[in-house]
Amino acid sequence: MKRLLAGLILAGLLAGLLALPPSLSGKGLAPLRFPSYPPSLALELMSLGNRELASTLIFYNAQFYFGEKYAWRKEAPEFQQLFLGLDKATDLDPRNMDCYYFAQGILSDLKPAIPVLNRLLEKGMRNRPNDWYLPFFLSANHYFQLNDPVTASRYLQKAAAINPDNAIFASLSARMLYQGNQTEAAIAYLEEFIKETNNPSVRKLLLKRLQALAAIRYLEKAVQAFREQRGEAPAGLTELLQAGIIKKLPSDPYGGTFALDSDGRIVTTSNLAEAWRKNDKRDHDQQAQ
Repeated sequence: MKRLLAGLILAGLLAGLLALPPSLSGKGLAPLRFPSYPPSLALELMSLGNRELASTLIFYNAQFYFGEKYAWRKEAPEFQQLFLGLDKATDLDPRNMDCYYFAQGILSDLKPAIPVLNRLLEKGMRNRPNDWYLPFFLSANHYFQLNDPVTASRYLQKAAAINPDNAIFASLSARMLYQGNQTEAAIAYLEEFIKETNNPSVRKLLLKRLQALAAIRYLEKAVQAFREQRGEAPAGLTELLQAGIIKKLPSDPYGGTFALDSDGRIVTTSNLAEAWRKNDKRDHDQQAQ
């Protein structure tokens, strides 16, 4: 009974902060602004012990505001105010996963917002250590927006540790390390992950990735040996054969062909991806149409 009464009092105290202005007036659309909330400590005191309820109210207010502002009015939302609201909501209830989903959805395409978004997601990781979505979101932000595949790989490894039966996390993590010029680290990570997994399908997929990375590392070492012998980089991989550094080019288990790009890195035409479209009947049907 006391908790219910406290909740009613909280609703009254926050009514002015959480209520959106009316969408319509006699003179047309009224300006729609997202409210400015007091500091998190003040919100906690106002919640009268109902921190989760206050957090949920702020979240729903943010969601309704964004929906009306962006989807209906076709106007640019106040992203900074939205973030501040979600940040305070997660101060009140740091396990409020809805806030983290929503923040990732509305802010991940805004490159200037990525640093503060990532700090919010880090808060989520500290308070929801068993939720793989949070390190997955952080990995995507570092990879696509910050162009940092090595840091992205570290977060994806955390997702893989939480959900080890999803082979894609470990596989992509190793690929990101390779893209960050850390092929040996990628191989070491996969070897350890394969050793610990009890899932045969995961082991099969990761062994294939490991085979491809081992071939790449073999060629990287051969290129380095060529440079040490000749004082310059080879023009192509065939020069490694002609110099006797390697006896034959290794095969790519994904069906591609290894080559040397303009930056002197080993690449493959498969891009370390499954060539499933070659045998996909739906793809052939679409091309025929």
